[in-house]
Amino acid sequence: MLGITSQNNTCTLNSDMVKLILQNSHKKYLGGECMKKIRSLLLALVLCLGLTIPAIASDMGAVGSYTTVSAGDGMTAAIKSDGSLWMWGGNNNCQLGNGGNGNANYGNGNTPYPIQTVPVKIMDNVVSISCGAFHVAAIKTDGSLWTWGWGANGELGDGRTGYEHHVAAPQKIMDHVVAVSCGYNYTAAIKSDGSLWTWGSNGFGQLGNGGTGNYEWDVPYQTVPAKVMEGVAAVSCGSYTTAIIKTDGSLWMCGSNYYGMIGNGKSGYDANQLLPIKIMDNVVSVTTSSSVTAAVQSDGSLWAWGDNQNGSFGNGTQTGSLTPVKIMDGVVSVSGNGSTIGAIKTDGALWMWGSNASGQLGNGGGGNATFNYNDIQTVPIKILDDVASVSINTHVAAIKTNGTLWGWGSNLYGQIGIGSWGINNTVKSPTQILTNMSIPAKPSPTVAGFSDVHESDYFADAVVWAKETGVTGGTSATTFSPNNTVTRADAMTFLWRGAGSPEPESLVSPFSDVTDAGAYYYKAVLWASENGITSGVSATDFGIENILSYDQILAFLFRAAGETDVGSDWSAAAVNWAAENGLTAGLTFTAKGNCPRSDVIYCLWKQLA
Repeated sequence: MLGITSQNNTCTLNSDMVKLILQNSHKKYLGGECMKKIRSLLLALVLCLGLTIPAIASDMGAVGSYTTVSAGDGMTAAIKSDGSLWMWGGNNNCQLGNGGNGNANYGNGNTPYPIQTVPVKIMDNVVSISCGAFHVAAIKTDGSLWTWGWGANGELGDGRTGYEHHVAAPQKIMDHVVAVSCGYNYTAAIKSDGSLWTWGSNGFGQLGNGGTGNYEWDVPYQTVPAKVMEGVAAVSCGSYTTAIIKTDGSLWMCGSNYYGMIGNGKSGYDANQLLPIKIMDNVVSVTTSSSVTAAVQSDGSLWAWGDNQNGSFGNGTQTGSLTPVKIMDGVVSVSGNGSTIGAIKTDGALWMWGSNASGQLGNGGGGNATFNYNDIQTVPIKILDDVASVSINTHVAAIKTNGTLWGWGSNLYGQIGIGSWGINNTVKSPTQILTNMSIPAKPSPTVAGFSDVHESDYFADAVVWAKETGVTGGTSATTFSPNNTVTRADAMTFLWRGAGSPEPESLVSPFSDVTDAGAYYYKAVLWASENGITSGVSATDFGIENILSYDQILAFLFRAAGETDVGSDWSAAAVNWAAENGLTAGLTFTAKGNCPRSDVIYCLWKQLA
């Protein structure tokens, strides 16, 4: 279902060679057009084989800054060149990792579906990301693996299961991880020693540990990572089928084989492969889904097997195969989901074929309120040039070689990231997204002694005011950390200091989590409680560590200004009041989205300065 990231020891291009070529791309003996092709190929190989290269200064201009992307079921995740992870889309199962917040409700009114239609920052220092159906896994620069979202089947690896088990923020699971892939309700990870670990649902043998049973409810869940095999370079998890590339380039498969996705000549409910079985050699890229598997060999040939009724093979037929069938040549990497496949060729062009029910082919068709499942493409069509990587679901996310991010297909849950959502909001052709987050090539001078706050930043004056008035300094002597989240305790402290640090009437705390009289927030919380700015998250807890949302900080300012809440409509009342008084002018935000330090200080400055 998802693309692979791994270290492939058989690759003749190692990371040092890639770095050398890229660093010397300006030399006369490498002409412009030639270098363009070389760089395109290398970037594709980097993403396919998991090689890590440093960012080149000249590549960090305003055109873009994205290195990795993953398209899940109704959500998207992207990693910027600075290591920050951003997510958007459906969040009904806390899969965005932002505390469970969204900006819209989808449903019948009784069952809301939180939606985040614009990107929200989740965490820093991320090098790899994989989105499943309702859970997500990320690898940080130190090799630690983090998961969040829905964990009903043990797919989070935290030892827990159950329909109500949700994790709203990233949690650490294990160390020394170099690659990860999320399936529908299970997860697989590769450690630095080449060992493969799996966990979650195993009803079809997708964990590869020899478990028995033909239906997922017959098999106990694996709730913590368990070692499966050695010598693994890459892994791709589909709905219930797993593809494994070993360090010698051999491809191994396990799990559901209903449509023949294993490639061993069998199919059906009783043909599940409970242990990994070798299928072919010399594989550098693979993708597997609910109905088809496709793999690229080292010679650039693309092969497919499984179901082909929706044209998933791209060979002009609708005839499937239980063993690999050669499709085309000149391919660097492949990605797919369901019966939609995309391949990046050596010239950087993205070609796609298969199902277009949600407009995911990007050719202007498909994607309407009734979903046209008869809209299929049986031969490859060229969609986009200069593509470095692509991730395919019912929507598609692609990164071009210049670092820009593009999306198309279903936007039912805001997963394209363009600020809109809905059943009739399909994006039928490639559209550049996240352009507002690109890194400036030449940042303006810094202010207030902070290296991460520039004169051109909309919040620059607010930061200067906050430092001069003592509302807050930085997170260090030289950094303000404008993108960091803010806790309720921090927000009360900022507001209290902005009011002149008045003494509370009583120094006795009514909250069980506010007991340290020497804490920086102690008097601020008591003052805020006494003045009706906030009463806490419960009768006994203030929620000092709870992450602040936009509507919460606006509500605090709303109340501090002497305004009165309007019953259950407090959020809308605060947001509307803030807009009317110019506090949010120039800000792009969602009411329930996390409010970063920059915007908290900006709103305080607008109100108090």
